[in-house]
Amino acid sequence: MAGVLDNYRGILSHPGAKAFVAAGLLARLPMSMFNISVILMVQLQYESYAMAGRVAAVGTLVWAAQTVPTARLVDRLGQRAAMIPLTAVFVLGAAMAVVTAMSRGPEWLLWVSVAIASVQGPLGSLTRARWSHLLESDRDIHTAFSLEGALDEVLFVSGPALATVLATLVWPPLGVVVCMTALVIGMTILLAQTATQPAPRTGDEGGHLGFRLPAAVIAMALVSVGIGAMFGGFDISVIAFADEAGRQGLSGVVLAFVSGGSLVGGLLYGARHWRTPLWKRTVLTALLMTLSFVALAFSPNLLVLAALGVLAGLTIAPTMTNADTVVQRVVRRDQITEGMAWLRIGMGIGVAFGAWVAGGLIESGGAHAGLGMSAAGAGLALVLVLASAGVLRRGTERGDAEQLDDARPPSEREEAVEQPPLPPHV
Repeated sequence: MAGVLDNYRGILSHPGAKAFVAAGLLARLPMSMFNISVILMVQLQYESYAMAGRVAAVGTLVWAAQTVPTARLVDRLGQRAAMIPLTAVFVLGAAMAVVTAMSRGPEWLLWVSVAIASVQGPLGSLTRARWSHLLESDRDIHTAFSLEGALDEVLFVSGPALATVLATLVWPPLGVVVCMTALVIGMTILLAQTATQPAPRTGDEGGHLGFRLPAAVIAMALVSVGIGAMFGGFDISVIAFADEAGRQGLSGVVLAFVSGGSLVGGLLYGARHWRTPLWKRTVLTALLMTLSFVALAFSPNLLVLAALGVLAGLTIAPTMTNADTVVQRVVRRDQITEGMAWLRIGMGIGVAFGAWVAGGLIESGGAHAGLGMSAAGAGLALVLVLASAGVLRRGTERGDAEQLDDARPPSEREEAVEQPPLPPHV
């Protein structure tokens, strides 16, 4: 186990790394908890799943729409200058949502409140951008992204369970309040660390990606739609599965098993320096993820669901790490936040679609139908990865076939300009 952790100790030994990782994790809590906290708060106060779904859909769409513009703003102004006002906007909208729901105000005001709160900024990209700024080699960046991916999956799978406990057992808006508190504390600590903050982008040349996206980024954004649909259908299906078994309280335990599997999978994957080309690893992890979620859909009971959930979790973080690494390899470092934001847009669209479809399927066909929807999302991601394998190979391969050390990323080459769709091989 010591050998597995050596690589992580290495990157975390950089000055300020541990502090910004911890602060960034706390600040990202709304990514996993805010949406479901709003759903639960609205449903419990208004006793309407339909209204809760509408409000959540508005929030998801606004979140997806704001991701690239706010990421571009962060790149141009710097994290501190951009994220202080964006954090204030989130707190304002979330507080409005709590006050409106607890006073049973009109639905349109909930829409406005959640829309404002959904302008959160690129929370998932802030620490990754700091790693890309701090570290020099692709190997170290791969390890850092694996760590971030594992921590993300812990949030995305355990966050909904925590939100459910807080809202149903304590106080309906408590999940939203916890999101506000975590973001303010985490962002305060993160933004105080100016030494690890990437410098603002200067000048207009190569200023942003715009819609001139590298083909590999487009491919992975589409793949993220499938992964998001998988996630969107999974949480609600697990809750329904446990409810059908008469053990709804155990749904959080099952989700914790998946979370633990994802954490272990991400740590193990990132601890090794792979010689296999990135595009091949991307195909393989997507295949394993699809097979594991298909198996989950046939679980006969909660015990089997939990056991298979561990295996499924092992595949999640490596798949997400590969997606992030593809972006890191094909865009310049001053565009990394914006490039990764496109993955978050795909994820957000997929989550909204998956949750909506899975909810309807559960109503008509039970929890297994919802798990089938989750498996279909993973299958869609696999199909898109296979269809784009050639693009991923040409865009990311850097001497892997010769088993050479990773070359310098495109951002460090003298010829670095607005990134072409397929950067030259080294």
